[in-house]
Amino acid sequence: MTTTRRARSGGRRAALLAPLLITLAAAAQAQWLATGALATVPVIRDCTETGGDVAVSRLDPPTVYLCPHVVALVRKKDPGAEHFYFVHEFGHIALNTADEAAADCWAARELAQARNGSRYLAAAIAHFRQRPADYSPRYGTPNQRAERIKMCAEDAAR
Repeated sequence: MTTTRRARSGGRRAALLAPLLITLAAAAQAQWLATGALATVPVIRDCTETGGDVAVSRLDPPTVYLCPHVVALVRKKDPGAEHFYFVHEFGHIALNTADEAAADCWAARELAQARNGSRYLAAAIAHFRQRPADYSPRYGTPNQRAERIKMCAEDAAR
């Protein structure tokens, strides 16, 4: 076999192995992934759409927007907490609601049953407990939100 043929053959093998390696790497990082109809929901990285939040969702058409800059800030301070925000936005779409408490509980239940989900739940709970006690009509206080997430996750585990 010539050097050129070996190089082509090796390149083809690498091209065939790349998807397998990516899949294995993703499995090693196992986290919640959207399934069913939710798997078709586009996820768009656009800080303008999020208005400076980690993530937001739109119901019509169903879309999740992430702000990579804010995701990185949350990840740096509380690794894993950013994933709760991501799953939370899918809760709005799954339930077809703007209700923040319902989306929190949906996300907590989903993560409670996901591989390594307890890691993301613990990170989110710690993240909210560390935040200032400012009250939001949509979420309550950060501590109330942390307790809601904890209770919903515990209910799902029963």
